[in-house]
Amino acid sequence: MLAAPPRSLQVLHLQIRSISSSPYGRTHVWKRRPRTLPNPVVPKFPQVVIRADGSSFTHWTTSPKSSIQLTRDTTNNPVWNTSMWTDEMSMEEENAHKGRLGRFNRRFESVSGASDEMSWLEGMTTLDGAKPQGELVRNAKDYAPKKVHKKK
Repeated sequence: MLAAPPRSLQVLHLQIRSISSSPYGRTHVWKRRPRTLPNPVVPKFPQVVIRADGSSFTHWTTSPKSSIQLTRDTTNNPVWNTSMWTDEMSMEEENAHKGRLGRFNRRFESVSGASDEMSWLEGMTTLDGAKPQGELVRNAKDYAPKKVHKKK
């Protein structure tokens, strides 16, 4: 002889079926689900960052540490400051040999510069004994446009 199903299963089955008495079926009735916990809130703490040069700023982080002191940052790292790799003298020497200025200097190094043209002026004095002031001015003929002869 078959045993009857336990009473708890019969009641449970009846409770699930009795949720909807709609003639449209149960597709529009929501299932009752247990409530879920809300997503956890990530804590954000203010943190003061002190750079190697003494400047500071505040940012928000998940770390509860209120301040942090940096020994290496963008102000003293040669990767961020390429000028730290070389001193000024070597930069000037590099600029004199590389790039457009270096190419110009190599091309016209045989032509005398303005400093050579002014060297004769150093030993001269005016009538009152003072050094002459001003700059070397060339003749207007040097700057006059050249005449172009048209062939007939």
